[in-house]
Amino acid sequence: MDGLYYFRNTSNKVINRRLFYPFPQDRAYGKVDSIFAFNIQDSLKETNLQNNPKGSSFIIQIEPDTTAIYRIGYKQELKETKAKYILTTTQSWRIPFTQVNYTLEFPKEFSLDSISYIPDSLHEGKEKYIFFWHKDNFMPNKNFEINFKNQEETLNGRK
Repeated sequence: MDGLYYFRNTSNKVINRRLFYPFPQDRAYGKVDSIFAFNIQDSLKETNLQNNPKGSSFIIQIEPDTTAIYRIGYKQELKETKAKYILTTTQSWRIPFTQVNYTLEFPKEFSLDSISYIPDSLHEGKEKYIFFWHKDNFMPNKNFEINFKNQEETLNGRK
């Protein structure tokens, strides 16, 4: 997972807020590593990233009447043929995302069994498919989940 997050401050005061970024926790998911969070406009600004097995937290700082852009990412071991990106924690904010754009790059050696949000468009590359989503005023009522299979294993009679 790797993404750009835009945080807007429409007030006349600096906002300093700790955000919690959860990781999937069931038996299908393993260790999380390579975690990062930084302000792309000022990468030297300290985010005070703190990690635990359930997620990471970090401090964002947004100057008055501006937008701060943070790049946030991590890698997580998949022990089964499913992946999840947690979106429903947004409901605790009680404010929808003004706009979201998601991209999923999916290798062609895998087949997609199910996906929780139908993509808006698809691009087929030489070695992968790229799915795109765009949503305005988006308040997720479910997490982003995909289930997939390795086509080679399926063709050879293995699950």
